[in-house]
Amino acid sequence: MRPALFVQDIQNAWLYDPDSNQNLKRSLEKHLDTINRAITWFRERNLPIIVGYTLDPVQGLVPGSNSFEVPKTVKVGGNDYKVTKQHANAFANPELGAILRREGCDTFVIAGLSASGCVLATYFSAPDWDVRPYLLKGGVASADEKHVGFAEEICETVTIDELDSPSK
Repeated sequence: MRPALFVQDIQNAWLYDPDSNQNLKRSLEKHLDTINRAITWFRERNLPIIVGYTLDPVQGLVPGSNSFEVPKTVKVGGNDYKVTKQHANAFANPELGAILRREGCDTFVIAGLSASGCVLATYFSAPDWDVRPYLLKGGVASADEKHVGFAEEICETVTIDELDSPSK
């Protein structure tokens, strides 16, 4: 197994805009330690970290804008891969699948936003790219925490400790 971590849609627009959903912000804050722990785990093992960004010029989500960027509280780095998307499913941008193939990854761990939208759309598209998907248990967020539980219930999940185990 060679996993990659996909950190999906954790952008300032969803968290720090005055009109942002406060429940979404609270959910992300609740799950941020798990997400950062995963980023550290993948980085220490020189495994790919891919950061997914929603690109939407109408909402001001364009590269270089503050709204587009990942908050400083998320430990993504300058050497991590970056993929933009205009659809819920991140695999709609074939660059994501190309990175996974180039890196020899057969497993895909998803963290980020939103449990009932983009995370599920990306999760269910991963097998089309011959990649086995997992949600990072405790590492996805939503404006409604019930959606986090639902996503973790219907999807295969993995913890960082389980990634160290050869049985997954």
